[in-house]
Amino acid sequence: MTIHTEIRGQVLIVRPSGDINKMAANELHELLDNAIAEGVTRLVFDFSILSHISSDGLRVILKAIEEVQSRKGQVVLAEMGEQVRGVFEASGFLGLIREFTDLEVAVNATSAEVS
Repeated sequence: MTIHTEIRGQVLIVRPSGDINKMAANELHELLDNAIAEGVTRLVFDFSILSHISSDGLRVILKAIEEVQSRKGQVVLAEMGEQVRGVFEASGFLGLIREFTDLEVAVNATSAEVS
């Protein structure tokens, strides 16, 4: 897995590619912990090039959601493929977080809603 990041205004976009397995989840966890510690409160996960996410990856995402929301921030998901969306649905995560089919709409919604 490779993790691409991009900052647009005050929004951090995290775009993992490939599979988020146990080893990759540790890398993602470190990246997100550092970003949140540095003050990121607007986070968009772009899953457009992610093919699979394990339960370890889901735990990392859930922790990031909790940490950002505890700081009055917002986390959203964007452009999930069918396989990845199925994992999020089966886990019940889609009830905890908003999902957008378009990255630009996700970024704009996040920018507009957090002050």
